[in-house]
Amino acid sequence: MLRFPVLLAALAIASCATAPGPVADPSAPPLPRLDPVQQRGHDFAVRRCAGCHTVGLDDGGAQEGPAFYRLARRYNPISLERRFNEVAAHGFDRMPAIPFTRSEAADLIAYFETLQGN
Repeated sequence: MLRFPVLLAALAIASCATAPGPVADPSAPPLPRLDPVQQRGHDFAVRRCAGCHTVGLDDGGAQEGPAFYRLARRYNPISLERRFNEVAAHGFDRMPAIPFTRSEAADLIAYFETLQGN
């Protein structure tokens, strides 16, 4: 009597393993592999910036500020560091001052570098 439920459970598990997953959009750019510093920068961006900026490689998400991949095309690491210092101290345009440490700024710059060329 116990064999039938075990057999049904095994069949259900096997069918889940072969079920097709979501299909990736072939027009979307591939996600970069991130090292730990870049990942910390990405995570900071998600926590502190994603409310107004799209932090990934697509145009989806928040629409208040420019997408990070577009900013990555516009600024080199030195100009990003200057811009981040300005933002941390005074904000910029409609963006409020967002305090962060030098380490967080370095992590964020490392993440921006993964977006350049995309």
